[in-house]
Amino acid sequence: MSSNSENEKHTEMETNNETQLEGKKISKWEKITSGVFRKILILLFVTYLFPECSSFGPKNSQSSLIIVHMTIVKDEMILDELIDPRFQKVTLRKGEKSIEYSESSGHYYYFQNLKEGQYEIFDAIHLLNRGASDFAFGSTKQPNKIDIDFELDDIRKSRIDLLPGTVVFMGSFHVTVDFKFQEEPKITVRYSKTNEEELAAMDHLYKNYPRSGWGQKAKNRVKLLSSFAQ
Repeated sequence: MSSNSENEKHTEMETNNETQLEGKKISKWEKITSGVFRKILILLFVTYLFPECSSFGPKNSQSSLIIVHMTIVKDEMILDELIDPRFQKVTLRKGEKSIEYSESSGHYYYFQNLKEGQYEIFDAIHLLNRGASDFAFGSTKQPNKIDIDFELDDIRKSRIDLLPGTVVFMGSFHVTVDFKFQEEPKITVRYSKTNEEELAAMDHLYKNYPRSGWGQKAKNRVKLLSSFAQ
């Protein structure tokens, strides 16, 4: 009887040791996974709060940036009061090559790390009733998007000769859309490029990306433009 009792105790101790060992393994694994998960959360949090810490910045001293300011006003007043509309696609052209923007802030679209050469506006698309959102709402009187066809005169006016290591303001494009029942909407584009608009564009870039290399270049441009205004 005593021998059986000792065997049972020994078996129970082995079982307890195995359970404790397994518990330690699980606890160690939980610490590892929770640590990794915590690091991922911190990284996402920092990227969200400080977008200038992301890939938005010059690759080298020869890299350049083009800023395009583009707004759209539609005759659907209710939707415009609810959603501040944006363009989901803005494209520049250099020769036969087209380039889409890599970053946007407000109504400013940034084309970064460009090489020197001549650039001009090429294309812009606004998905109707979406604005900055990813959700579309149906409509019986509209196409599903507004595709901007720029006039040759606006394209010509927008052309800039980009130099290495610079931040350049291409200009402002103000788009107005007048919807017609069972007809194509009437689209009007007004182009402008003033010192005040360039100053506002540079100031916006610096204030939103102060620690980015682009932001620092914009800050220097603001100082230069401000000195001209005095």
